[in-house]
Amino acid sequence: MKSQKKFDKTQSVLKDVYLYFGAKDPGELKTVYMNADQELMRSAQWDYKDNNLLTNQIKEMVEKVGVCNIRDTKEKKWIQSILWMWYHHAISCALWKYGDKKTAQKYSKIALALQPIDHPNKITRLLYFLVRDDIKSAEQWAKTIHGEPEKTTARYSIKLYKQGDFFKPQIA
Repeated sequence: MKSQKKFDKTQSVLKDVYLYFGAKDPGELKTVYMNADQELMRSAQWDYKDNNLLTNQIKEMVEKVGVCNIRDTKEKKWIQSILWMWYHHAISCALWKYGDKKTAQKYSKIALALQPIDHPNKITRLLYFLVRDDIKSAEQWAKTIHGEPEKTTARYSIKLYKQGDFFKPQIA
């Protein structure tokens, strides 16, 4: 039986990030990130402009080191997953908190590049199409979405777009 090599954070280029956030490995860092992310989303406090938010601090510290400098394949996947989630939620924040189409376009491109091919989330690509005013592709893509809550989210996003409210702040 082949034993799995234990992750040694002291050998990682992100060792200072793990230490700062009290995480022993990338999975634990993702848990720290996701707990903060979900609470901020639930309370409508998620904001890419607020440097005091834990989500933004993790994202900034990781990007300062650079994903391309991570050598361990599994570690890189975990970290890319954190960054994908940040950019995915940043699209919504740009749209519905700030009404900033240009920033939403920028963030959607990065989110799509970070999202693994086999990732089940289909909303990132839908938003990518909508922020580029490609309603035809968005509607085609929405037909491939069958699970909830994504199906409802897709319908709502397309409805907002068609009403002309997609690029207007919805969150106070």
